[in-house]
Amino acid sequence: MSDEVKTIKVLEITGEPISRGGQEAFIVNVLSHMPEGDIRFDVLTPYYCDNERYREIISRRGELYALGLPFAPGKSRFNLLKPLEKFFAEHSYDVVHIHSGSISVLAECAHVAKKAGVRKIIVHSHCAVEKKTLKYRLVKLLFSRTLNSAPTHYAACSVLAGEAKFSRRICRGKLMILNNGVDTDEYAFSEEKRAEMRKALGVDDDCILLTHVGRFSYQKNQRFLIPVLGEIIHRGKKAKLLLIGSGEEENDVKQVCAQSGLDDNVIFTGNVDNVSDYLRATDVFMLPSRYEGLPIVGVEAQAAGLPCIFGNAVTAETAITESVRFLPIDYESVGTWADAAVSFAGRRFPENTEILKEKGYDIRETAERLMDIYCG
Repeated sequence: MSDEVKTIKVLEITGEPISRGGQEAFIVNVLSHMPEGDIRFDVLTPYYCDNERYREIISRRGELYALGLPFAPGKSRFNLLKPLEKFFAEHSYDVVHIHSGSISVLAECAHVAKKAGVRKIIVHSHCAVEKKTLKYRLVKLLFSRTLNSAPTHYAACSVLAGEAKFSRRICRGKLMILNNGVDTDEYAFSEEKRAEMRKALGVDDDCILLTHVGRFSYQKNQRFLIPVLGEIIHRGKKAKLLLIGSGEEENDVKQVCAQSGLDDNVIFTGNVDNVSDYLRATDVFMLPSRYEGLPIVGVEAQAAGLPCIFGNAVTAETAITESVRFLPIDYESVGTWADAAVSFAGRRFPENTEILKEKGYDIRETAERLMDIYCG
């Protein structure tokens, strides 16, 4: 009898392009902290990959497949079916883990994986919804039968994200909350790095540096931060706003800056791979999103010991530490955001690292939980 150990083949599917979003960051963070062994990880996006750092990390554990379909958020995803069926006809896996903020992507990928004979299928919701519109309710109803039967496991970054995608029965009995863990060591504060980054950014020691990290989009709502910055400056404070990321609304936000006369006070970095360095330079982290699940960047900011101001549409589960405050995102609340930013600036919360570890938000624990699911 052969004592050869069988290699477990795992496919991570992301329902969006592999760029610099939280979903891809979760996959890459987990892969980077999975122990070596008899397990192979491939990653598939139906769209494209424009993040070479992620491509290189994925290649250490397996293959990256990008099918090259056009990415059209909010439009029908039925164009995924035939390319996915072709892919599964050519590749076999023991485990398929599907990550998406889209109900239809989770359902369609799970359906194709089940049809291909995959024994373990995990669907993973990474975000909530802003409003439960008629379209949303119809989509959820349309795919409910598939989502109730095709997957073997159900995961979400928060209860709110799970309820946004899955039926009440699934959420009550089968939903696993997989924490968006981060490498807490990577975000540890460094006074030397803070001084170095602020000098590179042209930010004086007495200047309040507000920061947001995320794709420029309706969801992330960066334009709300421009009047907040303006209000702080109007009060006679030195302040700048650091916006990290790129996306479809970037030019619109730049236009709002120009119209407000704040061009010299807003720094657009584009996409960066060293977010932790920028967070060390920061005084206050802000996230005025219109909806979220449990955003990884919110965990990263807390790991960096930053005071955080989140919009009240961000799930309350994101307040893992005491350094978080939630505020409304209507424009009548701009002054309240400015008050909070000024009062928060200058504070740091070094105890956050241990709190995050104690509460299960270290990436090593998340990776260990997933390894148990994959190999169980």
